[in-house]
Parts: sequence; C-alpha cells; structure tokens
Amino acid sequence: MKDLTKIIQKGNLTPRERALLIVKHDAHLVKTGEALLSEADLIALTSWRAQTNTQAEQYNNIINLWDLYQKLQIDMQTIYLTTQLALSRLEHAASTVYYRSDSLKQSHHKLSSRLLVEDDAEFRAFFLDHSGYEYDRLIHLYSFYSLPKAVQKDILQLDDGVKYDHTYLFQEEQIARIMGTKKTLDTEGVEAITKAIINSIPWGHELRLPNTKISVKEVIFNGYFAGYPLIEFGKRLASRHNITYESEDDLRDKLSEVDDLQYKLEKVIRDVVSDGSFFDEFTPLCLSKGYRTHSSKTVLPHDELLKQWMKAKESITKTIESSIDSGELEVRECPVRFFEVSINKTYITGTSLDQTSLKLPFTKDFQSQLAESMDYVLPAFLVHKSTFFDNYQYLLGFKEVTVQISEIIGVDLSETVERHLEAIQESVDTLGFYIRQMNDQLLESNSSLGVQYRLQTFIPDPSFTLISLESKQNESLEVFAEKLKPLLD
Repeated sequence: MKDLTKIIQKGNLTPRERALLIVKHDAHLVKTGEALLSEADLIALTSWRAQTNTQAEQYNNIINLWDLYQKLQIDMQTIYLTTQLALSRLEHAASTVYYRSDSLKQSHHKLSSRLLVEDDAEFRAFFLDHSGYEYDRLIHLYSFYSLPKAVQKDILQLDDGVKYDHTYLFQEEQIARIMGTKKTLDTEGVEAITKAIINSIPWGHELRLPNTKISVKEVIFNGYFAGYPLIEFGKRLASRHNITYESEDDLRDKLSEVDDLQYKLEKVIRDVVSDGSFFDEFTPLCLSKGYRTHSSKTVLPHDELLKQWMKAKESITKTIESSIDSGELEVRECPVRFFEVSINKTYITGTSLDQTSLKLPFTKDFQSQLAESMDYVLPAFLVHKSTFFDNYQYLLGFKEVTVQISEIIGVDLSETVERHLEAIQESVDTLGFYIRQMNDQLLESNSSLGVQYRLQTFIPDPSFTLISLESKQNESLEVFAEKLKPLLD
C-alpha cells in the first residue's frame, strides 16, 4: 500500500492506470467491504486534471465503463430474479399435477387458465410431437400379443415382466443370434457377446448436472444380462484389482469408485466369456432344452419358445419398418436422462399415430388415451413457452463480459453471476424431476384404461436444454460489449 501511495504521489501514472486504480478500489470495496486505497490516495487520484483531450478520453472511457457495468449488474439481477420467479411458477404448475393435491379436473382448470385460446392448437401439436411409443418397446409388445395365447402364457413363465420391460428377451435374442447353431464360441463370438453385455449397461453420455445424488455406476451391478447377474462380473473385477469388501452392497459402492470402470469391466467380461465360465454359470434360452422356470414350468422347451418369439418379432419388425418407410409412421429421437447420463430413445411419434390410416391395435390404443393423457404434458408445454431459457443465455453473456472486465481491473467479479447460474440450474433440475416422473404417472394412470399399448411421453429434459445453451446478448449487453472492445485491444 505504501508503494502504491508513493507511485500516486510521484504523479507519473497514465490516465488509464489512474482510472483502473479507482475502479479496482471500488470493485474490491463492493466485493469484500474493505477499502483498497486510503482516502488520501483516492483524493490524489481523482484530483488529477487531464492535459489533453486524449488523456481525458482514456480516463473517462474506463470510469464510464465501470458506471455502465454497475447499471448492467442491476439489469442482470432483475433478469435473474425474474427467471427464478418464472421457474417457481413452473415448478408449482408441475407439482400441482405431480402431487395431485386437487382432482385432475381441477388441476387442468388451474393450468389451462395460463394458456391463451390460440395456444390450444400449439399445445396439442406439442403433445403429439412428444408422445408416442418407444420403438423397441412397441416392437416387443406387438410381437408378444401376436403370439398364440398358449405361447404368451409360457413366455410369462419365463419373464413375468414381459409386458413392461423388453430387455430380458432382447438380450436372450442377442445371445441366440451370436451363438447360431454353434455349441461353443470362436474369437469373434466371444467379442460379440462381450460387446453385447458391456453395451447393455447405460453408460450414456455423461453430463455435468447439479444435485446428482446417485451415479449410474452405483446401480450397474444391481442388474442382469439376460439371466446372468452383473455382480458376478463385479466380484471377479474386485479379485483382479485387490478390492476387499464385506457384502455385495459394500462391493457395489467400491466398484462405483473404480477409475476406468467401463474399460476394466469389459476386460473381465471378455475373459469370463472366453474361458467358458459365463456358460458354466448360466444357460441361455437358446441352449436350454428344459421346461423349468423360477416358479413353475413351461409347456414348450425354452429353446423352442425363443425360436417362436424371434420368428414373430422378425415378422412384426418388418411390418413396422414398412409403415415407417411408407410414411405412415414417423420416428424421432429424444435424449432421456438416466441418473447423470443422457441416453437417446427412438420413438414413434404421436403425430403420426394420430394421423395414420393404419388400423392396428396400437394405433387404436394410442388414440383412445389422448383425452386422459394430455394434462400430464401441460407443465412441460408451459416450460416450452417460457422465456427463462433466453434469460439464462443473457446471464451467460453477462458472465462473459464480467470475466473480461475482471481481467482488466484485476478483481474477480464473477462469483455473483456464477451463483445465479448455479441457482437456476438447481431450479431447472427440480423442474426436470417432476416432468420425468409424470411419464411414470401417466403409464400408471393409463393402466386402468384396459389398453395393451400404454402411451408414453418423450419430453426433452430441461436440464439438457439448459447445459446446451450458449450465451447471447440483449440490448444492454450489446451496448456494454461495444464499449468494452477498445480496452480488449
């Protein structure tokens, strides 16, 4: 501080240096509540008089820019508070439907009152674009219901969740196609089985999301591939890497912390499949001549059941693909959040299901569920119509200019805007939770309608949208950025 005072007293500071010292003092005082310069230093700095117009311009440009930044801060604070208010209203709308504190009819009245008359058609279009049937799930269900009742009954003995989850039979199909008529696997077959198992785990695209309390790595070893428990691979991985554990739950926790887990697990799986241990401990349906299941027995042997299933599925797949190729049905992709990762789901759109001339069981079921289902998507439509995404982009733009001016004056001013951005991310994450849960509620609600093909929704998670946004400038930011340019040169 004494050195700074001596420099000021000598009077050999440039106009730019004088102005930056004043601004730095002011910024430091605002940020910490502590003065950077003494009263005497400030008087010495501000009592200076420019000798030329150029000197005055250099000095005034920085002082005026700081004044403009302070006004910009107020503007951005207003945008932040407006955004949080909007998010609070949206969260209330979503929770109204989620918790069902009112009847569905009352909830609809409360939410629909926020829509203008001209929004009705847009809302219906939004709903149809973001509803439909997951492609793999539809093929699975259509195949199941196309089979004779006796075969359906046998398959239910193999997998009592067959109407709700397609993964078990799909994985058995994968093994059957890889095995073919072979009794043992060659190198190519070992690699194919290994990839099928490792790719069955929803690694997805990892995202940086707030409030992720459970990682996908923590649930991997709760699952199965076909009928083989993945925890068995986990035990071998633990043995290989000298991981000690007291219970399977303890092992799952420790495995979730392993570095390069996917790579290390794939090596273990490949070795287990290659040395024959996989088939010693597990008999896939394609190699089973038996009838016994976990609770009863089937009429047909397991391998014959799988053959009939795969034949029916092949036929159904051709039918659906033909309808897609002809334009009767349309497919889209939607990123779906699974813990902290993003996984793309392919689905047949409600728009095409509503407009198709096809007279198929699932098209009839879809159309019969429309009236009962649309209210579940109304909160997501209100999110779609909201301006909070634009406001978030303005705050990103404010952060950019804040970082720039912080570098110029030597005081980090970005903490406040970073807190604002994080708070918005957390609010949007909570909002996304309600929207995701509503699809499950919708499936549960429609189970009482007596339909075989329950309508699904495919709503882009607002957290995904938020983290993909880039900064943009409103009028205030454009003015400030233009004034800032000369100082960045």
